Amino acid sequence: MNVRLSITVDTATPEIVYAWDQLEDKTPIMKAAGHRLVRDTSAHVRAWGRSHPNKLGGKRTNYWSTIAEKINPADCLQVTGSQAVMTLDGNIMPGITRAFEDVTITPGTKTPGVKNLALPARSESYGMRPGEMSGLVLFWGKAGPAGLAQGVPVTRAKSTKKGAKGTTYMVPGLVMYWFSKKVTQPTDRSLLPSNQEWTDSASAGASEWLDIQLKKLKS
Repeated sequence: MNVRLSITVDTATPEIVYAWDQLEDKTPIMKAAGHRLVRDTSAHVRAWGRSHPNKLGGKRTNYWSTIAEKINPADCLQVTGSQAVMTLDGNIMPGITRAFEDVTITPGTKTPGVKNLALPARSESYGMRPGEMSGLVLFWGKAGPAGLAQGVPVTRAKSTKKGAKGTTYMVPGLVMYWFSKKVTQPTDRSLLPSNQEWTDSASAGASEWLDIQLKKLKS
């Protein structure tokens, strides 16, 4: 799913509507409105990420700041004559459609063959892939592999003809990751600006452009 937003003048201020009717080439004002819309959307997503810290604490991945960087006019805005369209691609920006629907994450999307998601169990493992953490061992549950834990060395003595001999095994200790077949993130409309905020952004962009044109005429 993608998020696609078109800019129209039906909710604009009377001043903008009047200017719109007088313009032969509407591309510049639509480009200005579109650029402001995209810029404000990016800033909103970045701020949303900052206000939603990791539930477990620990190292932040700044995921939403990365997504905000992808929300830019070059990649998201199309202006053709009297129309401006902002498109937020759910494939390029995973999770962005959560503003309008539940988002389900399943294993193997980026790494074929992976059967489980590894969910951080502690703040120390947040923002790190299991492969980046040394000394992990697999532990099992009733239904199969249940997660990864820190390996704890245990030495067991075994009697032989030559005397006692110790064998060291690694057993699961502190759980660092739980395995899951899927994770569903519930809809959160606040992830993106409200419809009114989008309208205000587009109107502000158009007004800024008009102000610049008027100053040019007066100079």
